[in-house]
Amino acid sequence: MEFHQHCILQKRSMASTNEKVISSYIPDEISYSILSKLPLKSLKRFKCVQKSWSLLCENHHFMNMFLNRFLSYNDPTSLILLRVLENINVTCEEIFYSFSGERFENKVKLDWSSSLENHFEITGLFGQHLNGTLCLYGDYGEIVLLNPTTQTMKPLPASEAQSVELSIPDEAFGYVDLQVEYCLVHGFGYEPVINDYKVIRILIYNLQSSAQSDADWLSDTNFNPIWEIYSLRSNSWRKLHVNMPYTWECTDGAQVYMDGVCHWFCRSYRNVGPCLVSFYLRNEEFLVTLIPSDIDNCFDFDVQPSWINLAVLNEYIALISYHKETTTFHISILSEFGMKESWTKLLIVGPLSCVQCPIKVGTKGEIFFIRKDAELVWLDLSTQMIAEVGYKEREARITEIIVYKESILPN
Repeated sequence: MEFHQHCILQKRSMASTNEKVISSYIPDEISYSILSKLPLKSLKRFKCVQKSWSLLCENHHFMNMFLNRFLSYNDPTSLILLRVLENINVTCEEIFYSFSGERFENKVKLDWSSSLENHFEITGLFGQHLNGTLCLYGDYGEIVLLNPTTQTMKPLPASEAQSVELSIPDEAFGYVDLQVEYCLVHGFGYEPVINDYKVIRILIYNLQSSAQSDADWLSDTNFNPIWEIYSLRSNSWRKLHVNMPYTWECTDGAQVYMDGVCHWFCRSYRNVGPCLVSFYLRNEEFLVTLIPSDIDNCFDFDVQPSWINLAVLNEYIALISYHKETTTFHISILSEFGMKESWTKLLIVGPLSCVQCPIKVGTKGEIFFIRKDAELVWLDLSTQMIAEVGYKEREARITEIIVYKESILPN
């Protein structure tokens, strides 16, 4: 009798245990839905919970859920397109257009050329956008802050470091040529604590002498590259006492700004490979994050010629590149600055044999490129569909596309 009762109790205990196990089980569909809403850094941390979670990035169903959430954010933007029309007399006509609307369907011709010609050689014009303001810069050190909505324009003053002729003593005039050879803008950002907009650049000098090079002045002078920072509040430049990696590719797409930090990429850093440089505007310090070759080998010109852009996707720094040999776009994101291992290959789009020339990445992950039929189009990463902008590159060539949001020029 006691044995019979013991068996009954044991069965009830087992049944109760099974009920607890069953009630605590979460279907994969629900767990994947929850995990797809997590930040990338948390998602990586939870990979150790169970084996199936460690393989989430290889699960196509989960990655589709994650990407749909990651890319589904509303950030209405407009485009400014600069085209250069070359005529039979080898002269150039610069024409600006603005494209706005959900699918960039509204096209307006802008009358900017006459205003900008006073400050720029327009064919060498590049720019960055921040809070409705464009920071436009040319090949020769010219920099202008421009608001497309109000058409308010502010040329930035020259700095003392640009006036290098003041550093040449009287006895050196005539045989010494000292000039700023390169003035490379690396960042345009906002410092919220003091409500100030700032520009970061590096000056690289060229020193030549037609006389004896052992003159006292030449031997005692070392014109190393100089980093400078501009403050809109003080309307002045000052020297930065940093020794950061710099890049020669100071075109739009090589630098981005996010949350008080300016970022740019370098193709080579101390013989250890390419890297991302992050400069913090508040304390004026920088951090280097190496870019592993298994994330993107587009920096290796021996492998294949490539195109590469930095972008901000849903509050993450993203590296987006086009690989000509495979006609594919590669999208990787960084979850933690300074950590080489925190780069994650998010998506590969393609092959797209219709791509003639990639141009620009938008704030919602749109990739703008010239199609082989000369049409300007954009690729929507969330749907992987291609749409036309409404511009065809025939007799004119596009030299720049700047993405911006309408706002008021900062005071």
